[in-house]
Amino acid sequence: MDLKLNDKVALITGASRGLGATSARLLAKEGVKLALTARTKAELDALAEAIRADSGADVLPIPMDLTAPDASEAVRDAALSAYGRIDILINCAGASQGGVFWEIPDRTWAESFELKVMGTIRMMRAVIPSMIEQKYGRIVNVVGNTGLQPSPRLIPGSAANAALLAVTRGVVEDLAPHNIVANAVNPGPTRTERWITLMNRLAQSSGRTVAEVEGDYKRQIPRGQLAEPEEIGGLIVFLASDKAANLTGASLTADGGWNKSIG
Repeated sequence: MDLKLNDKVALITGASRGLGATSARLLAKEGVKLALTARTKAELDALAEAIRADSGADVLPIPMDLTAPDASEAVRDAALSAYGRIDILINCAGASQGGVFWEIPDRTWAESFELKVMGTIRMMRAVIPSMIEQKYGRIVNVVGNTGLQPSPRLIPGSAANAALLAVTRGVVEDLAPHNIVANAVNPGPTRTERWITLMNRLAQSSGRTVAEVEGDYKRQIPRGQLAEPEEIGGLIVFLASDKAANLTGASLTADGGWNKSIG
Protein backbone atom coordinates (compact mmCIF):
# COMPACT_ATOMS: atom_id res chain seq x y z
CA MET A 1 0.00 0.00 0.00
CA ASP A 2 1.34 3.38 -1.01
CA LEU A 3 0.72 5.67 1.96
CA LYS A 4 1.69 8.74 -0.14
CA LEU A 5 3.99 10.05 2.57
CA ASN A 6 6.96 10.82 0.35
CA ASP A 7 8.45 14.27 1.10
CA LYS A 8 6.10 14.90 4.02
CA VAL A 9 7.76 16.36 7.14
CA ALA A 10 7.25 14.67 10.52
CA LEU A 11 8.20 16.02 13.92
CA ILE A 12 8.52 13.25 16.52
CA THR A 13 8.97 13.76 20.25
CA GLY A 14 10.47 11.11 22.51
CA ALA A 15 12.23 9.99 19.36
CA SER A 16 15.50 8.58 20.67
CA ARG A 17 14.10 5.19 21.67
CA GLY A 18 10.99 3.03 21.93
CA LEU A 19 7.97 3.78 19.78
CA GLY A 20 9.32 7.21 18.82
CA ALA A 21 12.43 5.69 17.32
CA THR A 22 10.48 2.86 15.69
CA SER A 23 8.04 5.32 14.11
CA ALA A 24 10.95 7.40 12.83
CA ARG A 25 12.54 4.39 11.14
CA LEU A 26 9.27 3.33 9.51
CA LEU A 27 8.41 6.83 8.32
CA ALA A 28 11.90 7.26 6.87
CA LYS A 29 11.31 4.20 4.70
CA GLU A 30 8.16 5.93 3.37
CA GLY A 31 10.25 8.92 2.24
CA VAL A 32 9.35 11.23 5.13
CA LYS A 33 11.71 13.99 6.24
CA LEU A 34 12.24 13.80 9.98
CA ALA A 35 12.74 16.27 12.80
CA LEU A 36 13.48 14.21 15.91
CA THR A 37 13.57 15.52 19.44
CA ALA A 38 14.49 13.93 22.77
CA ARG A 39 16.53 14.82 25.82
CA THR A 40 19.66 12.78 25.15
CA LYS A 41 21.82 14.18 22.35
CA ALA A 42 24.07 11.14 21.96
CA GLU A 43 21.15 8.72 21.51
CA LEU A 44 19.36 11.08 19.16
CA ASP A 45 22.44 11.62 17.01
CA ALA A 46 23.07 7.87 16.85
CA LEU A 47 19.50 7.21 15.74
CA ALA A 48 19.66 9.95 13.11
CA GLU A 49 22.87 8.51 11.68
CA ALA A 50 21.44 4.99 11.64
CA ILE A 51 18.30 6.14 9.82
CA ARG A 52 20.33 8.06 7.23
CA ALA A 53 22.50 5.00 6.61
CA ASP A 54 19.50 2.67 6.35
CA SER A 55 17.11 4.74 4.21
CA GLY A 56 18.93 7.86 3.06
CA ALA A 57 16.26 9.96 4.74
CA ASP A 58 16.71 13.61 5.64
CA VAL A 59 16.93 13.66 9.46
CA LEU A 60 17.26 16.65 11.78
CA PRO A 61 18.05 15.77 15.43
CA ILE A 62 16.92 18.44 17.91
CA PRO A 63 18.12 17.64 21.45
CA MET A 64 15.67 19.26 23.86
CA ASP A 65 14.06 18.79 27.26
CA LEU A 66 10.39 19.46 26.60
CA THR A 67 9.79 20.40 30.22
CA ALA A 68 12.03 23.46 29.80
CA PRO A 69 10.38 26.88 29.20
CA ASP A 70 9.76 27.60 25.50
CA ALA A 71 11.25 24.21 24.51
CA SER A 72 8.29 23.31 22.28
CA GLU A 73 8.56 26.58 20.38
CA ALA A 74 12.31 26.07 19.94
CA VAL A 75 11.77 22.58 18.52
CA ARG A 76 9.05 23.84 16.18
CA ASP A 77 11.21 26.72 14.99
CA ALA A 78 14.16 24.41 14.27
CA ALA A 79 11.96 22.08 12.21
CA LEU A 80 10.34 24.94 10.28
CA SER A 81 13.73 26.54 9.63
CA ALA A 82 15.05 23.29 8.18
CA TYR A 83 12.03 22.13 6.19
CA GLY A 84 9.60 25.05 5.88
CA ARG A 85 6.62 23.09 7.15
CA ILE A 86 5.49 20.41 9.61
CA ASP A 87 2.94 18.01 8.17
CA ILE A 88 2.93 15.37 10.91
CA LEU A 89 3.33 15.63 14.67
CA ILE A 90 3.86 12.41 16.61
CA ASN A 91 3.97 12.78 20.38
CA CYS A 92 5.79 9.91 22.09
CA ALA A 93 7.52 11.69 24.97
CA GLY A 94 6.88 10.73 28.56
CA ALA A 95 6.73 7.70 30.81
CA SER A 96 5.30 7.20 34.28
CA GLN A 97 6.58 5.31 37.27
CA GLY A 98 4.35 2.72 38.89
CA GLY A 99 3.87 1.40 42.39
CA VAL A 100 1.37 0.95 45.18
CA PHE A 101 -1.02 3.91 45.06
CA TRP A 102 -0.58 5.08 48.66
CA GLU A 103 3.19 4.86 48.37
CA ILE A 104 3.51 7.02 45.23
CA PRO A 105 4.82 10.49 46.14
CA ASP A 106 3.64 13.79 44.68
CA ARG A 107 6.88 14.05 42.70
CA THR A 108 5.98 10.98 40.65
CA TRP A 109 2.55 12.39 39.80
CA ALA A 110 4.01 15.77 38.87
CA GLU A 111 6.70 14.25 36.65
CA SER A 112 4.16 12.05 34.91
CA PHE A 113 1.91 14.95 34.01
CA GLU A 114 4.63 17.50 33.28
CA LEU A 115 6.31 15.61 30.46
CA LYS A 116 3.66 13.32 29.04
CA VAL A 117 0.56 15.49 29.35
CA MET A 118 1.92 19.02 29.33
CA GLY A 119 4.73 18.11 26.91
CA THR A 120 2.13 16.85 24.42
CA ILE A 121 -0.14 19.83 24.97
CA ARG A 122 2.69 22.33 24.52
CA MET A 123 3.93 20.61 21.40
CA MET A 124 0.47 20.57 19.86
CA ARG A 125 -0.05 24.21 20.80
CA ALA A 126 3.26 25.15 19.19
CA VAL A 127 2.72 23.28 15.93
CA ILE A 128 -1.01 23.69 15.25
CA PRO A 129 -0.84 27.35 14.08
CA SER A 130 1.56 26.44 11.26
CA MET A 131 -0.67 23.50 10.32
CA ILE A 132 -3.66 25.86 10.19
CA GLU A 133 -1.72 28.22 7.94
CA GLN A 134 -0.82 25.46 5.49
CA LYS A 135 -4.31 23.90 5.74
CA TYR A 136 -2.91 20.47 6.50
CA GLY A 137 -1.85 18.47 9.53
CA ARG A 138 -1.76 14.99 11.02
CA ILE A 139 -1.34 14.63 14.79
CA VAL A 140 -0.79 11.25 16.44
CA ASN A 141 -0.59 11.06 20.21
CA VAL A 142 0.89 7.84 21.55
CA VAL A 143 -1.05 7.40 24.77
CA GLY A 144 -1.65 3.95 26.30
CA ASN A 145 -4.40 1.45 26.99
CA THR A 146 -4.43 2.19 30.74
CA GLY A 147 -6.18 5.47 29.98
CA LEU A 148 -9.27 3.38 29.25
CA GLN A 149 -8.62 0.57 31.73
CA PRO A 150 -6.55 1.77 34.70
CA SER A 151 -3.99 -0.60 36.14
CA PRO A 152 -3.65 -0.64 39.95
CA ARG A 153 0.16 -0.46 39.81
CA LEU A 154 0.27 2.13 37.02
CA ILE A 155 -2.21 4.75 38.24
CA PRO A 156 -0.12 7.90 37.54
CA GLY A 157 0.30 6.77 33.95
CA SER A 158 -3.34 5.75 33.70
CA ALA A 159 -4.44 9.21 34.81
CA ALA A 160 -2.04 10.92 32.40
CA ASN A 161 -3.26 8.72 29.55
CA ALA A 162 -6.92 9.50 30.30
CA ALA A 163 -6.11 13.21 30.20
CA LEU A 164 -4.43 12.88 26.80
CA LEU A 165 -7.41 10.99 25.39
CA ALA A 166 -9.62 13.88 26.45
CA VAL A 167 -7.27 16.39 24.83
CA THR A 168 -7.07 14.40 21.59
CA ARG A 169 -10.83 14.15 21.26
CA GLY A 170 -11.42 17.67 22.50
CA VAL A 171 -9.50 19.48 19.75
CA VAL A 172 -11.26 17.78 16.84
CA GLU A 173 -13.99 20.34 16.16
CA ASP A 174 -11.56 23.24 16.08
CA LEU A 175 -9.01 21.46 13.85
CA ALA A 176 -11.20 19.69 11.31
CA PRO A 177 -12.14 22.82 9.29
CA HIS A 178 -8.41 23.35 8.66
CA ASN A 179 -7.83 19.83 7.28
CA ILE A 180 -6.06 18.77 10.48
CA VAL A 181 -6.86 15.48 12.17
CA ALA A 182 -5.76 14.25 15.60
CA ASN A 183 -5.85 10.66 16.79
CA ALA A 184 -4.50 8.56 19.63
CA VAL A 185 -2.82 5.17 19.66
CA ASN A 186 -3.22 3.16 22.84
CA PRO A 187 -0.59 0.45 23.00
CA GLY A 188 -0.79 -2.27 25.57
CA PRO A 189 2.40 -3.77 26.99
CA THR A 190 5.03 -3.39 24.29
CA ARG A 191 8.61 -4.64 24.43
CA THR A 192 10.33 -1.26 24.50
CA GLU A 193 13.08 0.09 26.71
CA ARG A 194 10.43 1.80 28.84
CA TRP A 195 8.63 -1.48 29.47
CA ILE A 196 11.84 -3.24 30.45
CA THR A 197 12.71 -0.43 32.87
CA LEU A 198 9.22 -0.52 34.38
CA MET A 199 9.31 -4.28 34.87
CA ASN A 200 12.71 -4.05 36.57
CA ARG A 201 11.43 -1.32 38.89
CA LEU A 202 8.26 -3.21 39.83
CA ALA A 203 10.21 -6.41 40.38
CA GLN A 204 12.68 -4.66 42.66
CA SER A 205 9.96 -2.97 44.71
CA SER A 206 7.93 -6.18 45.10
CA GLY A 207 10.77 -8.61 45.74
CA ARG A 208 9.74 -10.74 42.77
CA THR A 209 11.47 -11.65 39.52
CA VAL A 210 10.93 -9.72 36.31
CA ALA A 211 9.43 -12.84 34.73
CA GLU A 212 6.90 -13.11 37.55
CA VAL A 213 5.87 -9.47 37.31
CA GLU A 214 5.64 -9.58 33.51
CA GLY A 215 3.69 -12.81 33.72
CA ASP A 216 0.95 -11.03 35.69
CA TYR A 217 0.42 -8.73 32.71
CA LYS A 218 0.66 -11.43 30.07
CA ARG A 219 -2.06 -13.44 31.78
CA GLN A 220 -4.45 -10.50 31.33
CA ILE A 221 -3.81 -10.35 27.58
CA PRO A 222 -5.93 -12.78 25.52
CA ARG A 223 -3.06 -13.12 23.02
CA GLY A 224 -0.77 -13.93 25.93
CA GLN A 225 2.17 -11.90 24.65
CA LEU A 226 3.62 -8.42 24.48
CA ALA A 227 3.42 -6.33 21.33
CA GLU A 228 6.57 -5.67 19.34
CA PRO A 229 7.44 -2.02 18.65
CA GLU A 230 7.05 -2.45 14.88
CA GLU A 231 3.45 -3.59 15.32
CA ILE A 232 2.51 -0.38 17.09
CA GLY A 233 4.75 1.70 14.84
CA GLY A 234 2.79 0.50 11.82
CA LEU A 235 -0.42 1.88 13.30
CA ILE A 236 1.24 5.22 14.01
CA VAL A 237 2.48 5.49 10.44
CA PHE A 238 -0.96 4.64 9.07
CA LEU A 239 -2.59 7.36 11.19
CA ALA A 240 0.02 9.82 9.97
CA SER A 241 -0.98 9.16 6.36
CA ASP A 242 -3.85 10.37 4.21
CA LYS A 243 -5.21 6.83 4.16
CA ALA A 244 -6.55 7.66 7.62
CA ALA A 245 -7.85 11.11 6.66
CA ASN A 246 -11.42 10.35 7.77
CA LEU A 247 -10.29 9.23 11.22
CA THR A 248 -10.13 12.06 13.73
CA GLY A 249 -10.63 12.09 17.46
CA ALA A 250 -10.25 8.32 17.32
CA SER A 251 -8.51 6.21 19.91
CA LEU A 252 -7.07 3.00 18.47
CA THR A 253 -6.27 0.43 21.14
CA ALA A 254 -3.71 -2.23 20.28
CA ASP A 255 -3.23 -4.36 23.38
CA GLY A 256 -3.88 -7.94 22.31
CA GLY A 257 -7.47 -7.80 23.56
CA TRP A 258 -6.66 -6.72 27.11
CA ASN A 259 -9.09 -3.80 27.19
CA LYS A 260 -12.64 -5.01 27.59
CA SER A 261 -14.53 -1.82 26.72
CA ILE A 262 -16.78 -1.75 23.66
CA GLY A 263 -17.29 2.02 23.51
